[in-house]
Amino acid sequence: MEESPLAGLLSAIDELDVDAVLALCAPDCSLMTADGRHAEGRHEVGRLVGDFLSTLRSTSHEIMVQWHQEHEWIAEVLASYELQDWLRLEHLRRAFFVRTGPAGIRDVRVYGANEPRLADHLSEQQPMRVGGRLVLPL
Repeated sequence: MEESPLAGLLSAIDELDVDAVLALCAPDCSLMTADGRHAEGRHEVGRLVGDFLSTLRSTSHEIMVQWHQEHEWIAEVLASYELQDWLRLEHLRRAFFVRTGPAGIRDVRVYGANEPRLADHLSEQQPMRVGGRLVLPL
């Protein structure tokens, strides 16, 4: 099997190296994260990846299964994160879809399996919680 651009991308992310991530990307690349943020173009993708990585002390991704057809790579991944406040989020299931072209990675889409139930949506009056912690409005 040819070398996986997806494995290279995850390795660069695990090194917390924005430049290494961007070196893999085509100039017109796009990225959609598991939390729904989206960026178009290498500069904006770099900002989004940098913002994401700035919240982390460390991260690791384990590819459970991976396959590809021509220029599209798909993987089931277990992601673990240690946030700057030392909170650890481990073994979060992710699906990665990566499309490549002659200039590198053209498109990355990440989907997570850790969303709350639809019936558990918050009203505007309820406080937001992340990792079980109250997020203060200011």
